[in-house]
Amino acid sequence: MTERVPVTERLYRPPSGEREYLLGDWRLCVNTNSLQRGDTKVELEHRLVLLLVYLIENQGEVLGKEQILKTIWQGKVVNEDSLAVAISHLRKALGDNSRAPHYIKTIPGVGYQFIADAKPVCKNAPVSIDDALSTAPTQQPAQHTLSSEQKDALRELVAPVSAVKKSARTLTLIVVVLLLILLSMFVYLRLLSKEPAVALSGSQALVLDEASNRFTQISPQLASWQPAELKSAIQSLRELLQQYPDFSPAYAAIADAKIKLLGEQLSIRDNCAEVLGLLNKSIDLDPQQANTLITRGNVLFWCVRNYVAAEQDYLQSIQLNPENDLAHMQYAQLLLAQGKFTESLQQVEKSRQLNPLNYPVPTVVWIYQMQKRDDLALQELERINKAEPGGREFHISAQRVYARMGLDAESLQHWLWLMRDSGYSETDIQTVQAEFTHGGLIAVHRWLLARKDDVDLGQYIPPLSWARYALAAGELDAALDYLEQAFNARQSPLLWGNVDPAYDPVRAHPRFQTIMQQLQQPEF
Repeated sequence: MTERVPVTERLYRPPSGEREYLLGDWRLCVNTNSLQRGDTKVELEHRLVLLLVYLIENQGEVLGKEQILKTIWQGKVVNEDSLAVAISHLRKALGDNSRAPHYIKTIPGVGYQFIADAKPVCKNAPVSIDDALSTAPTQQPAQHTLSSEQKDALRELVAPVSAVKKSARTLTLIVVVLLLILLSMFVYLRLLSKEPAVALSGSQALVLDEASNRFTQISPQLASWQPAELKSAIQSLRELLQQYPDFSPAYAAIADAKIKLLGEQLSIRDNCAEVLGLLNKSIDLDPQQANTLITRGNVLFWCVRNYVAAEQDYLQSIQLNPENDLAHMQYAQLLLAQGKFTESLQQVEKSRQLNPLNYPVPTVVWIYQMQKRDDLALQELERINKAEPGGREFHISAQRVYARMGLDAESLQHWLWLMRDSGYSETDIQTVQAEFTHGGLIAVHRWLLARKDDVDLGQYIPPLSWARYALAAGELDAALDYLEQAFNARQSPLLWGNVDPAYDPVRAHPRFQTIMQQLQQPEF
């Protein structure tokens, strides 16, 4: 553990007093605590904004860790791990890579250096589209003031298009977001075609027809992964609801679009409450929506931690549409978190019967692993591997199972596959192989923990990944620190902490038990 540093200096204030900065194609706004690039907007904690401003205003300089801690964490007792987590969050927000940085460079053993070209936004600097629009009335006669519709159109015409590079960590989202997004790809068509019809009068049928036609026109945008498309779809759905406020699929569609846009930020309390409110409204208007019930069940489970309400939604969805394989698969995840292994396996089996494409998915391996039935987990892995090429999920499962069985050399091969898939250099691969030769998997975990990369190698993302490396390396105090940080960051994989053998080294520790107890309490 690093030495804790008491902080007594004043809270950092940018000496220039600037409130906005341009760094590459990002725009940092201190007043709103946000980064924006084109249609992408990332909300940051205020302390992260102060840290980024401090780095920017000292760009090119190597700032020592203790210097940063004393400047940014005024009145707090923190250590270097807190700084590492903060830097990781900034890199994630900027889409930066610690191994090939464009913004923040790590100086091993010293601190950090901001290496991008950054400057404050001044009067002669380029202005945003919104700023340009806000001054438009002074540049033309008053009677030609732009309407909101014209402003939206102008934004579409002149907004710069920037290619957004996603890091490997962003491509492997927290389990919650990945599973929720799978539902959104088909929910829109099934909402209208699979739900039981209700007897309507002639005028009601006409209204429903008009709303459905407009909804169908919006659906291609809803299936997109582009933020601009999704935001445009949400705006169109809001306009549709102004005319047809009781059209339930529109509320569910907005919720699904927001789930895509929010990504990992879905777990933030207000974001979760908003999405849940949209789903509640949709189901209140039409309780027969089987797919929307699955989505709400997922939000209640992963985001709100209300196991009872989530189970009710899954079961009601299955009752309404017994042929939906996803309902059984999602329900299996909830049962597993509760340690109900037999019931979880039964739900996976039902899902496979309804959709044979689910057989190669290593969910059963995961359940056996949580149950500590490693021999059965290995049999299932071998069954999958004989018929189909192993994808990322396969290698994650194999790495874990072989490690638990003491087959370290086999586990290492899957570690190396995941590292190459995540963009590690061949030099790093050779270093890991050398570490393994001298100290086995424990040495590999220590190397990963010392690196503190923010890449998902099958152990999730920081700080939870750092906790799991520390556990495997036998550094239990550090592991507990990172686990508490992961809980505060609302990392959803902790929901399976009560059954995941990875946490056995600290399972009886009061700090870990406190985390598990808190995870059993619904958020709201």
